[in-house]
Amino acid sequence: MIMLILGLVVIVILALVMSFLVIRRGPETTTARTLSSSLTPPPGVRLPRELQDEVRDVASRGNTDQAVKSLQKRAHLPHPQATAIVYALQVGQVFPEPEPDSTAPSSAPARRRGAVDAELLATLRRLVSQDRLRRTAAIRLLRERTGMNGRDARRFLDAL
Repeated sequence: MIMLILGLVVIVILALVMSFLVIRRGPETTTARTLSSSLTPPPGVRLPRELQDEVRDVASRGNTDQAVKSLQKRAHLPHPQATAIVYALQVGQVFPEPEPDSTAPSSAPARRRGAVDAELLATLRRLVSQDRLRRTAAIRLLRERTGMNGRDARRFLDAL
């Protein structure tokens, strides 16, 4: 009788240890498999070395979301690609730098495209006076023509 009870206790303890190990190892392998399959950086990505170092530094301090947002904004990438690149940078991958192209216009003039002229102002007033969807179109138009960011474009239209 004592041997039977002792045997049951051993079996219960072994079952608890095994279930703990299965639970403990299960999510890690699933997460690693999911991350490796869904978060692969797109081929042909070229990033400046300074941006790679900055993103890697921010991510290594535990601010992965901030690193993704920064990369998304500065490299003009969609969120899933930026996330994959941040994870790749964290594990030590290095991306090639962009090749200097003398025929391509620099990014500085692209941001400062132009001022608000009378024609653009009239178009913006017309769009803002219509409906909410047209206001979004006005913000987009103002951003494209002047290089303003979204916040400044909204403030400008609020002031009209």
